[in-house]
Amino acid sequence: MGHWEVRGVRRLILWLCLIALKRVQSLPDVRATCRTVPGLTRDQLELCYRASDVTASAIEGLELGVRECQYQFQWHRWNCSSLSTKSRNPHTSNMLKRGYRESAFAYAIAAAGVTHSIARACAQGRLISCGCDPSVNRKGMSKSLRESLEKEKLRFLDAIAESNSVFEEGDSLRKLKAKQASRWKWGGCSHNMAFGVEFSELFLDSREKGADIQSQINLHNNRAGRRAVSNNMQVRCKCHGMSGSCQLKTCWKSAPDFRVVGRVLKQQYRRAILVDQSNLGNGPPMIVYRKPKKRKHVSNLRPPRRQPREQQLVPLGNRLSGPTNRKLENALFYYQRSPNFCERDQISDIPGTIGRRCNRTSSGSEGCASMCCGRGYNLIREKRIDRCNCKFHWCCFVECDDCEIEEWISVCN
Repeated sequence: MGHWEVRGVRRLILWLCLIALKRVQSLPDVRATCRTVPGLTRDQLELCYRASDVTASAIEGLELGVRECQYQFQWHRWNCSSLSTKSRNPHTSNMLKRGYRESAFAYAIAAAGVTHSIARACAQGRLISCGCDPSVNRKGMSKSLRESLEKEKLRFLDAIAESNSVFEEGDSLRKLKAKQASRWKWGGCSHNMAFGVEFSELFLDSREKGADIQSQINLHNNRAGRRAVSNNMQVRCKCHGMSGSCQLKTCWKSAPDFRVVGRVLKQQYRRAILVDQSNLGNGPPMIVYRKPKKRKHVSNLRPPRRQPREQQLVPLGNRLSGPTNRKLENALFYYQRSPNFCERDQISDIPGTIGRRCNRTSSGSEGCASMCCGRGYNLIREKRIDRCNCKFHWCCFVECDDCEIEEWISVCN
């Protein structure tokens, strides 16, 4: 090995060592990360000490879930404010020790936030334990995704063939297609969803040790939250070439925007399934599953009489056939009827609706009639400073004035 080759190898080793040292120095302190989050179980603390960087991302995911919960429920009587604790751990709230429909959503959105945050942190290179998803390649793609990419690739090649009328001979056209096909690439840094799901299971499911109905339902809602992220993965592509001509196209799989996950889980919240408790102590808890209606042709002479939907009791954890099983896998379960959330209840971490803002012109959940629970409301004049009369100056800044805005708001008694 020559003198210059030795120097090149030494520089490469030094460069790699500096990168590793920089990543280690950027990691949060292990003890600081684990001790600043009270309410962690023994298993969670052990996991935190072993992988403090991943646990820090998991805590960020819990905060992400709480923020999304507050957004989705901002105009409900219960607005997730009890989950926003100083400990940054929503599982310390007494609300999550109940079996309400709202508790089911809270468990699912927390599990989804942890999965989403870790998957993205892996792809961004913030974690030592993982990186880009190694399984994402042409073989690892689903059949539908593979077929759609092949169709897009063929359309791309046909468009090139039509625009290049110079290539009239068959051999030249085949050479051009082969050349352009070699520039198609499946790559990028895909979000490591598998690692996010796995760590979320280790971190959150370890809290549920018992075999009682509450632990089983919490585990199921955790899985439903993780599925809401993994089932909505997106394929994103970037074009390369002169003026974005897509001569080379790189695609990767990305976690969905978390607002999409929040909307999916909000839909599941509205369709949540009640678990029957009548057989507690005499076997596994039963899901009250309502069979879908069979559509029948009815004449227009007389409106059809509304019939009650047939119900089926399904043991929790049993698999049903076909689409029914998929619906139950993604559904949220609860086993306690929710209170009205009107009055303050410190034991259950229910803040009540006194002092909440409402919309006096609406008849929905945000309306004063519903939000204030019949107690009435007061009109308060509010003054706030907001930016206005903004102008763009070349180049490149925006200049705005501070305007005082006065408005009347409705606040529940």
